[in-house]
Amino acid sequence: MIQLRPYQNKTIQSLRQKMSIGLKRIITCAPTGSGKTVIFCYMISKALEKNKRCLILTHRTELLTQAGGTLSQFNLNPTIVNPKNNKLDFTKSLYVAMTKTVLSRINKDGYKEWLKSFDLIIIDESHLQDFNSLFEYIDLDKTYVIGATATPERKGNQTALDEFYQDIVNEITITELIELGYLAKPNSFGVSIDLSKIKTKAGDYDNEMLGTLYNETKLYNGVFDNYQRLTPNKKAIIFSPSIKASLKLVEELSNKGLPIKHIDGNTPEKERKSILEWFKDTPNALLSNVGILTAGFDEATIEVVILYRATKSLPLFLQMVGRGSRTTPFKKDFYILDFGNNITRHGFWEQEREWSLKKKEKVKGLAPVKDCKCGALLRLSLMKCPYCGFNFPPPKVKETIEVVLERLEKEDFRLFKQYEKFIAIEKIQNEKGYKLGWVFHKLKTIEDFKDFERYKNYKYGWAARQIEQRKIKE
Repeated sequence: MIQLRPYQNKTIQSLRQKMSIGLKRIITCAPTGSGKTVIFCYMISKALEKNKRCLILTHRTELLTQAGGTLSQFNLNPTIVNPKNNKLDFTKSLYVAMTKTVLSRINKDGYKEWLKSFDLIIIDESHLQDFNSLFEYIDLDKTYVIGATATPERKGNQTALDEFYQDIVNEITITELIELGYLAKPNSFGVSIDLSKIKTKAGDYDNEMLGTLYNETKLYNGVFDNYQRLTPNKKAIIFSPSIKASLKLVEELSNKGLPIKHIDGNTPEKERKSILEWFKDTPNALLSNVGILTAGFDEATIEVVILYRATKSLPLFLQMVGRGSRTTPFKKDFYILDFGNNITRHGFWEQEREWSLKKKEKVKGLAPVKDCKCGALLRLSLMKCPYCGFNFPPPKVKETIEVVLERLEKEDFRLFKQYEKFIAIEKIQNEKGYKLGWVFHKLKTIEDFKDFERYKNYKYGWAARQIEQRKIKE
């Protein structure tokens, strides 16, 4: 039996408390590597002790295998529902199923009744839209539905999670897990890539256009040069925008002597298994994938995450980076090599975020950011660094000849949150047509005025005058 970590116990207690007041559909939010599978497998083991019927739903074969493996550690033997087992015994107490398989059989004899028979259903990676249609076949008056995800947010115009779930439980952050030693510490490096000509499709960058953009010699060479400079001989997973771009990258890096392979959704299952075993057993292997290893792939020996693509999706960004976050006795940190402006767009992977089931309103002005020579990440509009006083020259448009990654140091999170607050205040001001004085009345402390001076790039001394006039004290 697996020994639960303190925060896993706390998560389970929070879930039970919400269930005790009548909530039946709850999201469990926990970062990649925190052991979400362990949490819901423990809950299933306790439900089975009470003779309850349980179902785990996943969207990929890898997650199916992972869930089955964790259940075995609780001495549980689930019935696996996949395309290969056409004849299903409906009398068992515990099942692990792929969503597509269930939906493809929903009109066959017994499947609708079978799906309505469960007392507890766990939906893994529940932020994905794949699971939406399942809810019309679940007995929502009887069945408890627990969604598990590291990123309870949906992209674009997808239906918000609050249409399906009633509440959310979030008991641990990435930073806390790093401090506790459960997750590896990231070292972030990035380079600015011109994405201005890439169109948006379905809420994210158009993959075909991204594939064309990343089909450039300078970027292939950039990956090779920076990998050799920063992380030589380290195991790396690469996220590529298209099959064509991935295959070309693999060809170029292979010709340069690096042990690298490609995998995508069309890779035959037998070949996929062989490649993943090779990747696991080869210490300095590189594996380029396209849209397949973003979730549920738990190879702890990964030391480098190469983002050879850009995404507007925060969940996708967090899921990709999370592939490198697991620790081993020989690995306490990992590297992020960002070739898609993803960190400047979304913030650092490890920074604290507030999650909500409601559709997140896009707040303009948070990104992009730029880095100063002192290491600080700043709003693009700032022409003077508030930390070291460096004056930025006027922007120049020029073609990037070399692709050289620079270290992205940890920003001042307090200041980041302040700027986020100021942006929200100004948004209300613009919508309501309020005068600037209304904004100033929203500033309550000495710290607020000093930070607002930086935010607006006012001349030094503005904050001091406002503080004196308003007689604000510490």
